[in-house]
Amino acid sequence: MKKITVSLFLIFLLSTVSYADKVKYVFLFIGDGMSASSEVALSLFLYGKTKQLFWNGFPVQTYMTTWSRTAYVGNYDKDNFNEKNGYDTETAGTVPYPYYRTDQAEEYFRKSGATDSAAAATAMATGVKVYNGSVCYDKETEKNIPNIVDKINKKKEYSVALITTDNFYSATPAGFSSHNVNRRDYKKIASEILLQTKPEIIVGRNKYEEINTLARLNGYYYLEPSDITEPQVFSLTDKKIFLNLKKYYVPQPVEDFSTDSFKYGDYKFSDIVLFATKTLLQKNKPFFALVEVCDIDKANHKHVYTKMLGGMYELNETVKSIYDLINSKSTDMTFDNTLIIVTADHSTGMLRFREKLRKGELPFTFTTKSKKTTVVTNRDISYKTDWHTNELVGCYCVGARSDILKKYINKENIMDNTSIYKILNEALFSN
Repeated sequence: MKKITVSLFLIFLLSTVSYADKVKYVFLFIGDGMSASSEVALSLFLYGKTKQLFWNGFPVQTYMTTWSRTAYVGNYDKDNFNEKNGYDTETAGTVPYPYYRTDQAEEYFRKSGATDSAAAATAMATGVKVYNGSVCYDKETEKNIPNIVDKINKKKEYSVALITTDNFYSATPAGFSSHNVNRRDYKKIASEILLQTKPEIIVGRNKYEEINTLARLNGYYYLEPSDITEPQVFSLTDKKIFLNLKKYYVPQPVEDFSTDSFKYGDYKFSDIVLFATKTLLQKNKPFFALVEVCDIDKANHKHVYTKMLGGMYELNETVKSIYDLINSKSTDMTFDNTLIIVTADHSTGMLRFREKLRKGELPFTFTTKSKKTTVVTNRDISYKTDWHTNELVGCYCVGARSDILKKYINKENIMDNTSIYKILNEALFSN
């Protein structure tokens, strides 16, 4: 009996040591197209001053470059390249607008190339720079590039959740879960995710009925937001879940100088993420969750300031909901075993402020009509492009082993997006 007791103790001790440096739960939140200007916009609307968003209080913060092979100036050699050819700090600055602005920097952002979401997601998921348009695929060697989820699946120690307000086969989730020369090969990407990657939970939109059928045929329990009830958290522990995000709309800001009012649609994305998280926790297995809000990017492309605010608010509230769940001590998640990273894949729209907006204030617009055209003019803000820009984006970290991030920050307080892969790899697999 004594030998058995000692043996059990040694097994426990060894298992404790093997997980001592690993993180049990990892959340990577990505605000698609979330520029520093987008962050400032929501902070001003909610609080009347900058840097007041939930993640602005995280202990580890930096700025991040996002350039891709397409945006790189000159010939790129992965073993010997000049970072300044990807992002030129001498011209563009070491902090983003609105904290730094010169005519030279503005001209640089208008003219320089920029990543797309596919190349950005690939960089974060693989640590490799690729050309725009591909997900985890090297166009020069014509070979797939293994990503962090491939490694997770190989080692089988963690569950995976892909959660997005976009189609689940769109560029960002695809970059963490598939390989394709063409990011728009949607059905093939969806099939790879469902048949090969097989995340434990998939949350996102889907416009193909045959993909819904494919999910069901391959063991996924199909849900829509209207189907969700709290008891399901306990009844779905043995099932893979495919939650089709039907009828989702970002909340809309309501101009009010006394409150931070947002009007919601049928449901909150934060509630969906909480449902997915609680379901994962019931499976009693460590997990990696990718959580993306795509609507910031879509709004910035179309210069729809209010929709951008809605997407930003949804991301802010979703991050806060997970932080609060950890703090509640109602689960086994703690800040000693859970890592939260919040960042963006790139900047979109080149939003600029003409006037500082007050708390609860939306930009003032007026419309000029003629026989041939209708021009909407914005007095308080402007957009300089309808595409992505090569501006720095924020990166924020809290929780278990958050200090890993500091290893990859250079002397200018900047890191590259390929470092996200290195951080995830170290957090998930270090012994």
